[in-house]
Amino acid sequence: MTNKTPIRIANISNNPDPDWVWLRDLMPRDLTVNGRSLEWTGYSMAAKSPRLAALGRLKGARALARDARKQPFDLVVSHGPWATAWTEWVAGPAINAAKHLAFSFNYTDLPTGVRKSLMQSAFKNVDGFAVFTDAEQGLYADLFNIDQSRFLRAPWGVSSPLTKIEPRAVSEAYFAALGGEARDYEVLCEAARALPAIRFIVVARPHNFDGLNPPPNLEVRFNLPFNEAWAIVQYAEAAIIPLRSRETPCGLVTLVGAMHLGKAQIVTDAAGAADYIKDRETGLLVPARDSAALVEAIKTLADDPELAMRIGHNAKNYAAQNCSEDNTIQFFTDLLKNWFGKH
Repeated sequence: MTNKTPIRIANISNNPDPDWVWLRDLMPRDLTVNGRSLEWTGYSMAAKSPRLAALGRLKGARALARDARKQPFDLVVSHGPWATAWTEWVAGPAINAAKHLAFSFNYTDLPTGVRKSLMQSAFKNVDGFAVFTDAEQGLYADLFNIDQSRFLRAPWGVSSPLTKIEPRAVSEAYFAALGGEARDYEVLCEAARALPAIRFIVVARPHNFDGLNPPPNLEVRFNLPFNEAWAIVQYAEAAIIPLRSRETPCGLVTLVGAMHLGKAQIVTDAAGAADYIKDRETGLLVPARDSAALVEAIKTLADDPELAMRIGHNAKNYAAQNCSEDNTIQFFTDLLKNWFGKH
């Protein structure tokens, strides 16, 4: 037992669940840092509709600032660049004595102009930015003129997207693609046209196929329930993550989720992909916007099921060792000891 005051942690995100407080319920209940236990408080920036996103962020940050003035926090954890920026813009003066960790710091599209300047101003007081790839450390440090040492390499740590075996919905063999963030489905349509004997199923968002004309062997399903969408990946011969550019540090949700399912994947060789995919061992890497290379990679796995199985097995082992929730807990525990463990 200790009489020391706990480390007060404010967790703020766009998660609409008011009871979601990140790692609180996953970490050991008896964990202490320098004799101090952890005390969590959650704040949501969720809005009732996308049009009211700014209002939701403003309300969440104001609530944090109000509570911080009553009793200061030791640590603020914000999730994503927008939550981080709004937290600093609105609650900055109230939390300036606290450490601020920006977790899951990742952009689909890099900010420019006035937006970039405003965010750069907000981020100058953030103590640490947790990113999921080595490439992002330098990318964001240069973009916002922030010392690279403040960008902390965190693991993308999640559990398997499926906790049980879902029923198979498609009897024929097929290749799958899942996700809507920064995807290049035009190049996948081109590859599918060149491989008319192979079936493809894509689970995406409607805007991903605006202006595209998918070939008959490529079926598109929009906005499926979570388990149904991942079941499409579970039963695929292999999964494909086509990203729109070499500079796109996106797709990790899909990439790591499919690795946990033991699925071979063909992934655009975009920023950070090589941190998780070793070519022909835990996946296949192909250049961005290169339909010919994508065709060859698909044919490689279609013609060699044993290779696909071996890659999927290696990927599952890699994810279990490096991309679990335990890895994220260890990252955060080490950070707490570094920031609060010194006398």
